[in-house]
Amino acid sequence: MYTILASILFYLLVLGGQGMGLELKPGVHKHTLSNGLTAIVEENHRAPVVAVQVWVKVGSIYEDEKVAGITHLIEHMIFKGTQTRGPGEIASTIEGYGGYINAFTSYDYTCYYIVGPREILEVALDILSDALFNSVFDPKELEREKEVVLEEMRMREDRPMIVLSEEVLKTAYQKYPYRRPIIGYESTVKKITRRDILEYIKKFYVPENIAVVVVGDIESEKALALIEQYFGKVPRKKPPKTIFPKEPYVTSPQSVVVKRPVEEGYFEIVLPAPPLTEKEAPIMDVIAALLGEGRSSRLYLKLRRELSLVNSIEASAFTPAGPGLFEIYGTAPPENLRAAIKEALIEVFRLKYQPVSEEELSKAKIQVLSDFVYGRESMEGEARKLGTFEMVTGDPLAADRYLEAIKRITPEAILHAAQKYFKPDKVVSGILAQNESLDPKLLAEMVKEAELAAQGISTGEMAPVIPPTYRILNNGLRVIILPLKDVPSVAISLVFPGGVRYETPETNGLFRALTTIWPRATRKHSAEALATLIESLGGKITGFSGRNTFGLEATFLSENFDQGLDLFLEVLLKPAFPDKEIEKARPELISALLRQEDQPLQVALREFYRVMFAPHPYSLNVLGSKEFFEKVTAEDLRRAYTKYVRPDTGVLAIVGDVNPEKVLSKLEKALRDWQAPPNPTPEDLQPSPLEAPRITTVPKPSEQTHILLGFRTGGLNDPDRYALEVLNAVLAGQGGRLFRSLRDQEALAYSVTSFLTLGTNTGALAFYIGCAPEKKDQALSGLWREINKIKERGLTEEELSRAKNWLVGRYETELQTNLSQAMDRALNEALGLGFNYFYRYIENIKNVKLEEVLAAARKYLEDEAYVLVTLEPIEYQ
Repeated sequence: MYTILASILFYLLVLGGQGMGLELKPGVHKHTLSNGLTAIVEENHRAPVVAVQVWVKVGSIYEDEKVAGITHLIEHMIFKGTQTRGPGEIASTIEGYGGYINAFTSYDYTCYYIVGPREILEVALDILSDALFNSVFDPKELEREKEVVLEEMRMREDRPMIVLSEEVLKTAYQKYPYRRPIIGYESTVKKITRRDILEYIKKFYVPENIAVVVVGDIESEKALALIEQYFGKVPRKKPPKTIFPKEPYVTSPQSVVVKRPVEEGYFEIVLPAPPLTEKEAPIMDVIAALLGEGRSSRLYLKLRRELSLVNSIEASAFTPAGPGLFEIYGTAPPENLRAAIKEALIEVFRLKYQPVSEEELSKAKIQVLSDFVYGRESMEGEARKLGTFEMVTGDPLAADRYLEAIKRITPEAILHAAQKYFKPDKVVSGILAQNESLDPKLLAEMVKEAELAAQGISTGEMAPVIPPTYRILNNGLRVIILPLKDVPSVAISLVFPGGVRYETPETNGLFRALTTIWPRATRKHSAEALATLIESLGGKITGFSGRNTFGLEATFLSENFDQGLDLFLEVLLKPAFPDKEIEKARPELISALLRQEDQPLQVALREFYRVMFAPHPYSLNVLGSKEFFEKVTAEDLRRAYTKYVRPDTGVLAIVGDVNPEKVLSKLEKALRDWQAPPNPTPEDLQPSPLEAPRITTVPKPSEQTHILLGFRTGGLNDPDRYALEVLNAVLAGQGGRLFRSLRDQEALAYSVTSFLTLGTNTGALAFYIGCAPEKKDQALSGLWREINKIKERGLTEEELSRAKNWLVGRYETELQTNLSQAMDRALNEALGLGFNYFYRYIENIKNVKLEEVLAAARKYLEDEAYVLVTLEPIEYQ
């Protein structure tokens, strides 16, 4: 093992003449190794976690048309074995340290990363360097992984918005390779050989094309020395110079129509946008926030609230290394698609003719800036920011200048950027629906009318342990406040028992409707005014509901927290539930059900829970029912609010840059008149036993067969819970048995896993695999085979250790953000586990023994009482 002393000696011998590289700002170092590789290290002691990312400046745009998809295929293959590590060993090793390993491919670059406890640093660098420079790309493994990629392609074909987006990009880019999907094509992926991969690796995976980014609870000196040790021995080599075609964009409005048997309608509009390196790039992000982020955005207010044309709508700026796109996308009833596109274009074109107000601009800038602040809460997010800007601009701290540029944006700058990029002849728009069409001539006329109309419209985590403050107010509300001062943000979670567990078939959707409408308007502020106030503070207040709980959550920048807390308390105590909000939300609630229907896996999961738990409330759809949403009234929601939003069952957790005593004083004063109603909340219904197999087949138009095989378990407080969690961890994950056997070895699927669902008094352990229809029997047999193996032979000490470390490491990593910590403490307290339950959880996981896992497997994986749900593909009509 590389000791601290060895690290220091290595630093003195190898880096001594060069120091620690350039300190870009306190705690952030950049160093160029002698072979040309870039090392970027940021000390961040927010949590005992480290993120190690290796960025390679090669994405899908560097591919030859004949090998389209090779970059993504290499990303899949890179962890499939090196000269010293066999297939599956890499993921297993990382999970054994409590970390996780993954990768992603973009158009411009590829990133391989490991995140985990700080102790994982050296092994992460060792493994990533080994994978990058010593992968063997075994031909048999390659053929298996091609099958996995083909399954991924089929999975994408079942996602309407992805299908539409790829078709729109193919039309929007005339020459630039952004027009090709990153994943490639079935025909090209099938033909890629090991020789193709080795030549591609040799050409592009050279030190000058690589940046190693480390962010976390580490010492910069040691991290830089370790990067030098593991990456510095690779010989220097010049990367090839790649010349990309100049993108002319389209010269007249272009339409795209995709026919699919979907329930909902999908639409997308794109216009040119600058690359990340151009001065207008930050302006595009602000325009995207102004037009399409939040319920006070222009597109939402106009198309959703005023005209009721769409069910959802968003805007985003795609500003990569090459020519970008400004995107607007959403869902709508199919008959509204064309009207929605025209009205959205009017709002876009308006920006060319009338300056935005300072107030509206300020709100949009705060929204963009706050996203950067919240991203800093995790090591992975901070590392990704540094890596992205290093890859595209050559300077990891260009992000700081980007933020400063956002702050300086003026209404005039918005006007000039819109006039430069939002030109009518550059519009590309597409729809995906069952029977609707969008004729090119009609689109051209719509664009022309939108341009004219626009001219006539005017506008008015966990690092050092800090004990939380825990207080029970006079009304019974439990309050937990944890001060974390290192990031200027605050998160609030307010949780109550409820959700699906208190619903019936007749009221299925009650809590989802309640939490959708509740934060939208108060007796003091209309929905529009409230959304504007919240988002002007860089904050969010949203409702949530699940199987066991419901409530509110919020985030604010700490400088605006006092005002934000006032608005949060106003939403809590003075909701309006106006009739018009019910009518406006009704299509949104139903739209989510339609989108669920368009996702084969979601349909299969919905059926699985129905069959597994019926007649218990957990059998109901967590998204609700169309019948209930069509008839729900404001009075229904007021009654539910009065009955379930009560201080004696509630838990309020606040985490972030706050003074606990000051906040408590304010809460005691503000909440003193809030009292619980006399009637208690309902008792949980007891589940009926699962005494025989329940087998169901669901026919559905799809590319894949989806199989869910599940077994009934106990609930959150069941003594077998921790053994079951470890059992699930042995099976799931990239280093888990299911992945290694059914994906790596047999190439049956792109996605195969297990998952554990725990309710208050019942639960389920389930196995999932998505595969080609002809592989269905083989896939199901494979699941049963792995079940029988673990029942007959149990698991090894090595597997037990990996599973425990994986569970603990992932749990610690997931608790980095303020909101995740607030939600974790509030949920656990509300469910009777205790607000400091995570300490007990970790200890209980560590204490699980081999024989306990084997006993749990034999007890619950019963072949005489199980649920089998198979979604069978049928022909698209």
